[in-house]
Amino acid sequence: MALTPPKFKVDPTAAMKRLQQSANAAATDRFALASKVMQTQPTGLTAVDTQPKEEVEPISSGSRFDIAQCVPGAIVSVPLHMIDLNDLGPRQIYQSVEIDKIAATITESQDDAAHGYVKDGRVKLIDGGTRVRAAKVSGVDHLDVKFEAEPENPLALYLRARSYNDQRSQPTPIDHAISLRKLIESGAVPNNRVIAEKIPDPSGRPMSESQVSMYMRVSRMPERVLQRMSENPSTTAFTILYAVSEIFEKILDKSQAEDTALSIIDDIRQKDLSKQQVITLVRSKLEGTKHRERSTQQTLSIGNYEGVVKVFAKRGQIELSMKNLPPEQLPELQKALVAKLEDFFKEQQAKTARSSSSE
Repeated sequence: MALTPPKFKVDPTAAMKRLQQSANAAATDRFALASKVMQTQPTGLTAVDTQPKEEVEPISSGSRFDIAQCVPGAIVSVPLHMIDLNDLGPRQIYQSVEIDKIAATITESQDDAAHGYVKDGRVKLIDGGTRVRAAKVSGVDHLDVKFEAEPENPLALYLRARSYNDQRSQPTPIDHAISLRKLIESGAVPNNRVIAEKIPDPSGRPMSESQVSMYMRVSRMPERVLQRMSENPSTTAFTILYAVSEIFEKILDKSQAEDTALSIIDDIRQKDLSKQQVITLVRSKLEGTKHRERSTQQTLSIGNYEGVVKVFAKRGQIELSMKNLPPEQLPELQKALVAKLEDFFKEQQAKTARSSSSE
């Protein structure tokens, strides 16, 4: 009896796919090996070490990260925990709207690679701060980074980051002001004159030293005030920023200056004030503070409770403030305070009466 030969079903499409995957993997391995060889044998003339070494896996979001692959020209998927942000970048304040916009798509793909370099075994970003924040918000644990040579100095780092940022959008006056202050504080530039010589304004035009000084004054405003002003187009214009910054030049009490500035910012938004109206409002606030009496203060520390007594002598006013008191004891405390005050004033009235009768 003749045997029927077994039949085999062949899927040409699947076979070609497996062949292509195998070829791609082999090519990746060859390029990875070549890159590693060039790092250890840049001339290609020394003998190749034939001892078996650990295989270099292709670098992707799903494989082991290798800092050795982060060479200039390469685009590498870098774990977020290996990335350090650029504190000297032209973007200093990040809006949640912009972060959320990128976060909505970064889980699928990253349209543009960030730029960075390797230093001290870590990846230092040149630009890409918004993309890092978007990745964290969306739960993505990596960022595609295109590598280049380390900038020569901090000023070169800033200018390089600025060139990338300008391709997308100009830095805001607030970002620009903070960047200039950080460049001075970090020692990247020695003074305002060098800034004027080497750094353009947000629109790309050269700056004078007086303009730099104006930006510096804006940058000295508290972070909370700058953040609030950055949230609305009506308070991001440089002329408005500079007008509001006068508050912090004239009012020495930091808390009072901040409250005054925030009040002005609210008025600008609600009333859509012009530049001249803002200047007038600031002046009126400053003139009001000139006649404001400063209090003398005495701190209280009684057991576990602390407070402060403020005395405004010219106004004949006294204020007592204590916090974190037991709520159940407040009624009794109130009665005791009122009784003590009544006793005091009765005694004062009696003294006045005795003094009058003796005359």
